[in-house]
Amino acid sequence: MAAPEHRTGERWEPTSEFGWTSKAYDLLEQDLLRAEVALVDGVVTTRVWGCCPRCAGRIDDRQVPTVVGDFTSPRGMADADAAEVLPPVVVVDVTCGCGAAHVDSPEGTTGCGVSFRVELVADSASGPGTP
Repeated sequence: MAAPEHRTGERWEPTSEFGWTSKAYDLLEQDLLRAEVALVDGVVTTRVWGCCPRCAGRIDDRQVPTVVGDFTSPRGMADADAAEVLPPVVVVDVTCGCGAAHVDSPEGTTGCGVSFRVELVADSASGPGTP
């Protein structure tokens, strides 16, 4: 499926209504939005990239999420061994950062203002996890 056209005329609105999370999951199923969680040198990292569920702009969000508990591994532990300490589900909150200044956006702000949530399930042995 082709990516929808970026709607830069979409007014900026700081919203996190659940409907945007639902739309993000639809985009994940259509492969228009992608997400992964990985463990690199004992550090949990996430990446969500593709179409914004509101304005369809290209986003690429990378985070080192804060998790409850001690999920760090000793230095020098191989990632395959360290994956055993990866939390089973990592919740990532993403805000549009499409790079476009939308109508009514605060000065210096890019993106349409929408925030949505993606839950990533860690795949402990075979590499990055997926939604």
